Amino acid sequence: MNNQHKWNFSIGMMLCFLLFIGACKKDKVEVPVVPFKIDSYYPNSGNAGTLVSIVGEGFGTELSKYSATISGKAAEVISATESTIVVRMPEGGVTGALALTYDSRNFDLGQYIYQALSVQNVFPANGPAGSQIRITGAGFSSTTGPATVFINGKPALVVSVSDEIIVAEVPVDAGFGPIVVKVDGKEAKGQNFTYQAISNIKPLSGGKNTKVTITGVGFEELAAGNLIDFNGTSATVLEATKEKLVVLAPDGVKTGPLSVNINGQKTSGPVFTVVAPPSIQVVTPLSGPKGAEMTISGALFSAVLDENKVFINGVSVPVQAASENQIKLLVPGGTGTGLVKVVVNDQATDGPQFKDQTLGILSVSPDNGLAGTTITIKGSGFSASPVNNKVYFNGLQATVKTATENTLVLDAPAGLSTGDLKVVVDGQEALAPQEFRRAGMLTLAGGPNSDTFGGFMAGIAVDNSGNVYAADRMNGVVKKITPAGEVSILQANGTNITFDTPYGIVIDKQDNIYVSDIGRNHIRKITPSGQNTVYVSGFAPGLMTFDNAGNLYVNIVAAYAGMNKVNTAGSYTKISGPFWPMAKAVVDADGNLYYVDSSSSSNNAIGRIAAGGGNENYFTGSSDAGFQDGIGLAARFNSISGGLALYGPGKLIAGDKYNYALREVDIASKKVSTLVKLSNGFADGSFSQAKIGSMDDMAVDKDGNIYILDAANKAIRKVFLK
Repeated sequence: MNNQHKWNFSIGMMLCFLLFIGACKKDKVEVPVVPFKIDSYYPNSGNAGTLVSIVGEGFGTELSKYSATISGKAAEVISATESTIVVRMPEGGVTGALALTYDSRNFDLGQYIYQALSVQNVFPANGPAGSQIRITGAGFSSTTGPATVFINGKPALVVSVSDEIIVAEVPVDAGFGPIVVKVDGKEAKGQNFTYQAISNIKPLSGGKNTKVTITGVGFEELAAGNLIDFNGTSATVLEATKEKLVVLAPDGVKTGPLSVNINGQKTSGPVFTVVAPPSIQVVTPLSGPKGAEMTISGALFSAVLDENKVFINGVSVPVQAASENQIKLLVPGGTGTGLVKVVVNDQATDGPQFKDQTLGILSVSPDNGLAGTTITIKGSGFSASPVNNKVYFNGLQATVKTATENTLVLDAPAGLSTGDLKVVVDGQEALAPQEFRRAGMLTLAGGPNSDTFGGFMAGIAVDNSGNVYAADRMNGVVKKITPAGEVSILQANGTNITFDTPYGIVIDKQDNIYVSDIGRNHIRKITPSGQNTVYVSGFAPGLMTFDNAGNLYVNIVAAYAGMNKVNTAGSYTKISGPFWPMAKAVVDADGNLYYVDSSSSSNNAIGRIAAGGGNENYFTGSSDAGFQDGIGLAARFNSISGGLALYGPGKLIAGDKYNYALREVDIASKKVSTLVKLSNGFADGSFSQAKIGSMDDMAVDKDGNIYILDAANKAIRKVFLK
């Protein structure tokens, strides 16, 4: 029994031992064997004692296994590493074949020439065009002709020469190959030189974490051997070959040149431009079937097609066409419902939700209007029966007049307000690409065939209750127009107020009305309680504006007469700056005065006098007439006779008379953009339908509605934008 236990124990121990050995074999890391390979040797010439370096990989390091000969004569192998073997040329040797033997394997290297001329070292052994290299050796000097240098067969400019040192400049497209020096008909070959150049980077713009591919020559295959910086900020190398690097734009990247540094040699490439992530403004349609064309409008897309990537609910969709502000693609179907995402050069932004369904809205025309405006909706999945299509404007249902599977025609309903436009068919819902805006223009009072107002109307203003006041010069009165369009004559204590030639009107925060009368050279003040007094006199007052402190800024109606500032006590002083202002000026919350000068800028620019002093004749615009959005002097107007008004924080609007346009000015950036572009004539409706005769003054109420004095049509026009 005891023997049996001993036997079992012995077998168990042996099994454990075998398992242990097996585990050790599994855990052993096998190092790949690099085959013995010789790439080059240098120098290929020199006197006895010259050290020749044999370069390659997979070399053994045991000197005892090596031997070398030159023309059959033994040469000493003095050192060996995995990549370099050094052989000393013997005394008494003669020019001939250089051979190496390692562990019974023979390698013929090439010819070695016994001569004084020898290229022993090159530093640096890499670099871009125009960089300088230092070649050390012997026998470089000559009394018959200068030494010449070639890099991979291309001549290099020799900067300086001594018997042992040559300084040369790397030629363009030198490539990879040996350094060769020629002197007095003799030639010596040295080590290989690696030419560095960046031919392209892609993309040329992006931001933090954008993957940038650098193509060129002379890169290190080991990623760590390439030092990349973006305008001085180091970047991480993700992939590396001799001709391509993939790097990650670093945190804190700034616009500037990208460079590659290898072994201390820096090669500069193109400028990498830092841009913000893309933004999506409109996606159309927001729902639709397979094959529908989707258009994504926005900013900071790439005009290079493959630099844009689009995903619908996480599904990648091929981009068909791209510009800097628009991407087009075909809906693939099967995506389900989810967000539209755009990725440009690894910078992503999320857009609205897309529904994978039959029903979809492609376009709404016009996309703004007032009650009664005829609207055409184009898309897919509509019912050919009008009653089966339900259309809602911000929750308010409209009646469809005609319908096909791809088109609905209807009128905007009464009570319309700005908001989503939605179509519902057979339980499916589709949203329009963008909100339908209650926007357009209507006539509050008057008209070309009306005698409500006389000709040559001048100024308008609006009070805190939304009543509009207009100077009716021909009739010598000021007309009051209620929000409902009812017109009456401005009165004091139940009596109509008459003027000689009423011109400008402004209303202060307490609803006191100030009217300039150029026929009597004074400004009248009419209080809500009915007091009617002369506020200031002594000059011909034109259009006027207030600042927050209650000071009046009044154009003087005379050639080159300028502008007066009237304080709250009724005293006035001349303002330095404007020469012949005719349009209404405006003062912002910081006390900066904005004006239009018919003398210095022909009414085609906005000037500014800063609150602390200093006149800027051309804050934005130019004396040259035109129609162009832009920044500062790049913008063009065609007579800002319609005046200026504040329009929200940091914004102005300008009445561009002969362009029939309302222009918005961002004060901080001086950027001019077009809010509304109308055509000449007389018509109410959406902005695509509305027409106007002239812009002679304007006012803005507390709700952001704009009132334009259309003197050519003898009318007050109301513009809805918000």
